Amino acid sequence: MNFHDILEEIDFRMSFNPYAGRTKEGEWIEGLVSIDFLNEHFSQYETAEEMKDATESEGLKLYFAWLRDEGILH
Repeated sequence: MNFHDILEEIDFRMSFNPYAGRTKEGEWIEGLVSIDFLNEHFSQYETAEEMKDATESEGLKLYFAWLRDEGILH
């Protein structure tokens, strides 16, 4: 999978991520994620569930679930 084909580019090679960071209080904040990073680490997977299983990052797990819920990933 090539994330450049499925994600909207907001800034140069970056896409929107509603779980880009966390405040000291634990609230998620919106930001950007590198499409190249996603391609480098997750392009071999086909589903959001496979991608979630391949990371320890809570933010990325939420991001992949969000992509699935938005109909961008299966």
